[in-house]
Amino acid sequence: MAAPLLPLPAADASPDRANSRAGAEAEDTTPSLVLYKEGEGEEGSASMSESSEARRVGDFLIRRLIGEGGMGKVYEAEERLSRRRVALKILRPELARSESGRRAFVNEMGILARLDDPHVVRCLHCTEVDGELVMALEYLEGQTLRARMSEAGSAGLPWDTVVGIAARIAAGLEAAHAGDEPIIHRDLKPENVMLLDDGGLKVMDFGIAKVLAAASPHTTHSVGTLQYMSPEQIDAQPLTTASDLYALGLIMWEALAGRLPFESESPRKLLDMLCTQPAPPLPDAARRGLPRGVEALLEQLLEKDPKARPASAAEVRERLEVFCPAAPGPAKDNERSSTTEARVTSTPTPTPTPAPAASASAKVELKAKDTARRLDTVALVESSRGPKEIANTKAAMILAGLTVAAGLLTYLVRLLTA
Repeated sequence: MAAPLLPLPAADASPDRANSRAGAEAEDTTPSLVLYKEGEGEEGSASMSESSEARRVGDFLIRRLIGEGGMGKVYEAEERLSRRRVALKILRPELARSESGRRAFVNEMGILARLDDPHVVRCLHCTEVDGELVMALEYLEGQTLRARMSEAGSAGLPWDTVVGIAARIAAGLEAAHAGDEPIIHRDLKPENVMLLDDGGLKVMDFGIAKVLAAASPHTTHSVGTLQYMSPEQIDAQPLTTASDLYALGLIMWEALAGRLPFESESPRKLLDMLCTQPAPPLPDAARRGLPRGVEALLEQLLEKDPKARPASAAEVRERLEVFCPAAPGPAKDNERSSTTEARVTSTPTPTPTPAPAASASAKVELKAKDTARRLDTVALVESSRGPKEIANTKAAMILAGLTVAAGLLTYLVRLLTA
């Protein structure tokens, strides 16, 4: 029988501080530390033999299994009374058996339910059913960023497509990080970013990693997907919103290059690389046409010291929006700025665009207050001029020169005949 979870005393605000990298090195694998491999843990990858599970979970009727991962299962379901279609996430059974896990679930999902932003998936309802923790989320039509990146392969995505996606992820982080109780994602990765069929973008699974950490207080590892964890998260240091920005930098690097900056089959070696080695430069193919302002931001996002990264997700969004294609998006995108806007033509992408997100004739919005301190925007405007525009400019200069020469010749003739 379904019953809404009752509020419980506040959870310890630092359940992951007791972990250490030394403990992680003692053992390569753990249920709470995920080493991502291609094709694993993605929504839609679950066996369809389980789609026949037709049962009621509280007020919801399960229609089919969408996906399955380390955190639990996700189903397409229908709310009994409203007949509204939802995505029903049922977390692992052991999370409900842990009092600290239940407490964290109540706290985190309560905060998430109050978060209303077009770039964050909405939590419609959370409850406990027969000892299982259940979340009803808005149902999304689209594909994950991981799927889009897999389609592009080793060539990576065009830089303007990546910048547009990253700006919207930053907007979602900005909303989650705001207020007195910032929600730190802790497991931001391409699998948790949904690109919607209508052109929007949603960040998913906010707060889930914290629930897992609270439910496993004795684990020697941090909770998350190893390839996207910040150095401080690996070392189980107190986390801030800067950890999510580091993960965003990793996502951008991978989307541009078609591979991750740090790769190793050994989790131990990968841990050390993430914590000690600076991010390598992007491959030459990925840097082709990439504005220096974007590259500089990417380098700052991947700083090992959290204090050296951008101050906030809002700053990241603003710096990316300078180079974003002005494509239609969620209403809030257009409401963020009331300042004067200038539009310039974007550089044609040197590689084929797998989706209509990027366009050779796309426009970039520049905030008037930012133009003075972003000198590389001038280079972007100059580089955006196509061959036809340059040819027209040269023709105009030649015509002007001929006009001046004709005027001088007429003047000399008049002097000689006077």
